[in-house]
Amino acid sequence: MKNITVLVIEDEVAILNNICTILQISGYTCIKASNGAIGLEALSTNNPNIILCDVMMPEMDGFEVLKNVRGNTATQTTPFCFLSARADVVDIDYGLSLGANGYITKPFSAKDLIETVGRLLD
Repeated sequence: MKNITVLVIEDEVAILNNICTILQISGYTCIKASNGAIGLEALSTNNPNIILCDVMMPEMDGFEVLKNVRGNTATQTTPFCFLSARADVVDIDYGLSLGANGYITKPFSAKDLIETVGRLLD
């Protein structure tokens, strides 16, 4: 990967670290954010090529994060993918209707993660 930066917003520290390890092994640079507010702050000071975001988080859920991302002219076209245990069709459809480019349900494999990131960056 040529200087591809991924912002990962995930409140479960072990999952956040695992995702970033997978991404880094695959050649990506990873920015970690442990909740939605921290993710939006990281977004304002960095310029990630793609955002991966959990849905269920305290304080600000992933849907609210996506609304903020899509409402900002600087980030409105940044690829955004949810990573969530919420696998209900209603949740997936809602996330996609807000402008998400993808939705991966947990648990997922490293291969699925890397393939999805690659597809969304193409």
